[in-house]
Amino acid sequence: MQEQSATKTDRELLRAFKKEGSPENFRLLLDRYLPFVFDAARRQTANDTQASEATCAAFFAFARSVRSLSRNTVLAGWLFKATRLAALKLQRISKQQASPALSAREVSRQPEAIVDSRTRFLPLLDPALDKLSLKLRDAVLVHLVLNRNWGETVQILRIRESRTRKRVAKGTWKLARLLRKRGLRLDDEAVRSLCVGIGSCSTVPESLAAEILDRIPVRRTSGPAFALTRSTLAALTWAKWKRWMATALKGTAGLAIPIGFLMLGVYLAFTKGPLLSWIIEWSMRQNASKAPELVQPARPWPANPAHPLPSAANVRTSDDLFQVTNVWKAHLKFSADQWQAVAPKRIPPLPGMMPTDGKFILKNPKAKRSGLSGVLGFEFDWAHADFEFGGSTFQNVAARIKGNGTFLGSLSGLKRSFKVNLDKFNKDQALGETDVVNFTNLIEDRSYMADALGHEFFRDCGVPAPRTAYAYLDLSVDGQFEHKALGLYLVVENIDGAFAKHQFENKSAPIFKPVTYKLFEDIGDDWSAYAGIYDVKTKANEAQQRRVIEFAKLVSHADDAEFARRLGEFLDYDAFARFLGALTLIASYDGLFSNGQNFYAYLDPRSNKFGLIPWDLDHSWGNFPFIGTAETRERSSIWHPWVGENRFLDRVMRVEEFRKIYRERMEELLATKFTSQRLGRRIDELAAAIRDPISAESMFRRERFDEAVSGEIVPRWTGDPFDALRTAHQLKRFIAARSRSVRSQLDGKSKGFVLDRVMPNQ
Repeated sequence: MQEQSATKTDRELLRAFKKEGSPENFRLLLDRYLPFVFDAARRQTANDTQASEATCAAFFAFARSVRSLSRNTVLAGWLFKATRLAALKLQRISKQQASPALSAREVSRQPEAIVDSRTRFLPLLDPALDKLSLKLRDAVLVHLVLNRNWGETVQILRIRESRTRKRVAKGTWKLARLLRKRGLRLDDEAVRSLCVGIGSCSTVPESLAAEILDRIPVRRTSGPAFALTRSTLAALTWAKWKRWMATALKGTAGLAIPIGFLMLGVYLAFTKGPLLSWIIEWSMRQNASKAPELVQPARPWPANPAHPLPSAANVRTSDDLFQVTNVWKAHLKFSADQWQAVAPKRIPPLPGMMPTDGKFILKNPKAKRSGLSGVLGFEFDWAHADFEFGGSTFQNVAARIKGNGTFLGSLSGLKRSFKVNLDKFNKDQALGETDVVNFTNLIEDRSYMADALGHEFFRDCGVPAPRTAYAYLDLSVDGQFEHKALGLYLVVENIDGAFAKHQFENKSAPIFKPVTYKLFEDIGDDWSAYAGIYDVKTKANEAQQRRVIEFAKLVSHADDAEFARRLGEFLDYDAFARFLGALTLIASYDGLFSNGQNFYAYLDPRSNKFGLIPWDLDHSWGNFPFIGTAETRERSSIWHPWVGENRFLDRVMRVEEFRKIYRERMEELLATKFTSQRLGRRIDELAAAIRDPISAESMFRRERFDEAVSGEIVPRWTGDPFDALRTAHQLKRFIAARSRSVRSQLDGKSKGFVLDRVMPNQ
């Protein structure tokens, strides 16, 4: 019988059974496809019993539907879909996942040391196959899963061999991409090798074929014995209708007008209404749902009560607080009313977020603060709280949520970024010289050290920059939870009068936080026009405000000769060259170079000249996926590091005197500060200090952290660069590649890439 089955094509088997629906004809088909169907069912159900039920349902559904099938039906594809639908129904009934030990999602997150590639691969294969188009899925199933040679595959698909090969190649590529999105680092060849043999299972229960053959003459599917078959048939019918409707919508010219109006409505809602705000918020929640370990749950830390922790009782100066290898223990406590008061408030989002030049507007007039959160309609208010830090207790402090991207990344959990003001409500409270503490949640930073390493690098380069430490933060809310661990945070020095005193010997030194694509643009003679854009964080008297306006007029109106002659009156060449050089070396594109935010400007009262201060470097070290690719960010231009039009930077870089100093600073920093050996050693020191609290936060975070700080190169992520399950951006890999590129550009051997705003598919 098996020899007879092997000699007949699928088309002949289908025609024979349609013509004579006898058990003999059906047995030929069963011999060929029973192992394939049972294998697919076993991968998607909890045990052999359920797999047998799904297998029976698939074959009974086939027998019931055979007369309506096209003669060109690919049996492997049809039976796969029927088996998939039957298995999903059983999963819903039993409320069990595909594997009795681990769900498909859990398997994808297990490190390869725990489960081998094949074990990780099998539970994810069928959901990925189900997402392929019908033609590509049929090609992959026949050639790879059933392991048919090219001649047999061409015969079954009934298309030319050249087209068959293209379908198999494209289907394999898409399948590999779908699997990579679920955390498997597989290329096309790995997928091909893992598929071999999975369609020829040798463990089919002996009685299963006889059971199917005994019941196949029954043409009716009524009664409880055929409940799963009826459900499968209904699902197949609905799937067919969805394909027909999609085809009709594509080809019906009569729908052009209503579709046009619909697209116009979507465009208006997107550009003039709140739709973009809703889409961004929804996408962030969806992304977080793929990896809840990004936000929650964390475990208490330290696990060992004897673990040594720094004590706030020893803090006398800000230097005592901000040691980058310090990991403090911190705790915020709210009453129920206080917790409600600190929760994000909704305000009307900014309509028309996307002007015609393609730049995001980052200032909502109805929000108190600049930034994406306010634009999307979120407002953060201060609330009363109690605070513990390093074993010291502070009563009645002010606390509020802070952040933009870090806030959006925490929408599905409690690990929010916080700002704590110790003396806002209760005067004379401070941690040494510090009365405002910023807790950054590190949601998007898999390395946990991009900010800390970046700010330290700026300080080493001679640039005023905030100091940092780490803290493991717990949260209590009366009546809801007590000492709930949130995880590891970065503690960042606040840019305020204390910072100004430390850097410029004057706590009233003017420090501004600009949010603008056109830094130092002339917008009039009245400071009121500048105040909302430049947001003074310390104090600026009338003469200092006037200094900003005068510099803006020089940048906006002076010809090249006058600008080159007078620029040194306003800009500290050495300080700005160090800032620009450091920012260029670490390829930080979430700020001055692209979106006009995430930096401060200062007017040094000692020289009456301007300089810049870095801020929010969690997407530095070449890790900002909105701009360029990982490779082009590594090789971005040192002479044109900004994206799009930036009149201020363009004019400054064309001044020969500044350009000479900038080159000297780049040579100095590349030789002494930006070296793989020096930075690699510092990465290892920071990693040793924070690896234990990261392990307490979640194993998912620990795995990505180890990737980020490892010197062993891992394959680059080729899927969605914002996927929560993506592989980590590797710091040491970037530093090595970036230093080679900068050296080559300084030597005149390459020009580097001038990046654009287009976000590629990495």
